[in-house]
Amino acid sequence: MMRQLVYGLFNRLRFNQKLFLSYLIVIIIPIMVLGIYAYNQSKEMLNLQGLQGIDKNVNTVTESIDKSIERYNHMVRSIVYNKMFQKIVTNDYIDLVNLSRDLKYYLDPYFIMLMNLDKDIQKVTFYTQSRVPEFGDSVVSYKRVAEEPWYHEAMKGIDPLWQYEDNTLFVTYKFPSMIKESNANFVYMRIDEGSFFRNITDLAQEYGVIISDSNNRIVYANQSAMLTAVDSKEIIQLHEGTINVGQTKMILVKKKIPQANWTIYCFIPTAHLSTNAGSIINATFIVILSCIVSLLIIISIFSKTFIKRIFSLNAIMKRVEWGELDIQVRSESRDEIGELTNRFGKMLGRLNEQIDESYRSKIIQKEAELKALQSQINPHFLYNTLSFINWKAIKNDAPEISHVVTSMSKFYRTALNKGDNIITVRDELENIKSYIEIIQVMGEYSFDVEYTINDEVYDYSTINLILQPLVENAIKHGIKQKETGKGLLHVRAWLEKGTVNFAIEDNGPGMEQETIDMLLTMQSAGYGLKNVNERLKLRFGAKYGISVQSRLGVGTVLTLVIPQNFE
Repeated sequence: MMRQLVYGLFNRLRFNQKLFLSYLIVIIIPIMVLGIYAYNQSKEMLNLQGLQGIDKNVNTVTESIDKSIERYNHMVRSIVYNKMFQKIVTNDYIDLVNLSRDLKYYLDPYFIMLMNLDKDIQKVTFYTQSRVPEFGDSVVSYKRVAEEPWYHEAMKGIDPLWQYEDNTLFVTYKFPSMIKESNANFVYMRIDEGSFFRNITDLAQEYGVIISDSNNRIVYANQSAMLTAVDSKEIIQLHEGTINVGQTKMILVKKKIPQANWTIYCFIPTAHLSTNAGSIINATFIVILSCIVSLLIIISIFSKTFIKRIFSLNAIMKRVEWGELDIQVRSESRDEIGELTNRFGKMLGRLNEQIDESYRSKIIQKEAELKALQSQINPHFLYNTLSFINWKAIKNDAPEISHVVTSMSKFYRTALNKGDNIITVRDELENIKSYIEIIQVMGEYSFDVEYTINDEVYDYSTINLILQPLVENAIKHGIKQKETGKGLLHVRAWLEKGTVNFAIEDNGPGMEQETIDMLLTMQSAGYGLKNVNERLKLRFGAKYGISVQSRLGVGTVLTLVIPQNFE
């Protein structure tokens, strides 16, 4: 029963999960042996090696913090012994004009420069007991901080005093007392505590780090310290070396930070320490290397003969899924994956044959529709009749009728094109010009027409009767629907990146998006835009055809794109 259950669970896994499970079983035994062996060998060396490692790390961090404190101490000393700053805080001025000038043009720029040079300085403030007016955050009355617990300590100190309260790190230093001035003044500099203590994070994450001042008040404690120690004050009372905190045995290292008279404590549970014993490293290296070599050999064999071929077949299927149907799929392998690949290739081949057959059928159908439309007119009879009408019009001095008949004759001559489906771009444009001239005469020139034709397009060919439906649509649904102003039809043709482009633009009322969406999908009574668009896509491919852009109150642009060269 158990065997069947395990077998069923294994069968329901994905193939890569089965491989992963197999690799796990292969490597878990040597890893377990290695772990037990390394643990027993390292037990005796944990305390010594751990103490050395922590001591080295703590020395580095302590020196870094001490140098930072020394730098900031030098800054505050240079400030309080600056004669101009002493003059400002003691209000040693005859009038407020000079005071205002020194505050604005000396004190404020100096503080800004100081904070720009050291981005970790967040604020510099003079707290003064003199009558000097407050100036932003730069000069402030002592009354604003008189109730703060650190204020009186700052007033009594003779050295820079470092404090850390409410997640704020700052240093204060009292200005030297003047003979004629009994008021006390001091400078306050706030430091970005995150940047200041960033070197502590270089210690291992499992280390607990606590910093206390000379009064054994906690200045800083990292997250590991707060999670490990029940009471931080309990840690700072203990001696350096191996200690017990609750039920946990730890190693504790203490170091002094002279510039601030702080003490840093770093501790770590002995269970977290690692060993550098040579025998353990050698044994670990041999076992791990053996596991890695074995694993790499297995992975290499399976990936080259099994997984890689599955991934390759899957990649081909994805390309087919995205429409790339002309891929040649074939495998020389005789196993199941090879058979699957060849069957997929045969299926793809039959699918391409069916698509090609359907494609040809549609082309034949569309060409038959076009030829049926063209064959409805007897060209011989039509040309003779139009010539007779033209002769009569000239004889009876009717040039306008002669012009219309001539334009109509040109239109049908290029439209029918002797039954050929391919026509030059020049003849197709001449066909459109004739059609537009007929419509203008019939409409008494109610709209204007402009042509912007790049001469280079005349060197290419197209299929016939593709522009007339676009022009007809622009006149019927654009210009004739215009309520105010005179209509304008703009015909453009140009070359662009391997394509021949035509644009029929009108200044009619424009169309709603819903109408635009129906324009190329709705079958009209005659040979409309839907037919033209389908002919183009069937002949040239899905990326060619007609696109519509329209803005209400502005007009509509019908753009037609075909390739420059085609068979």
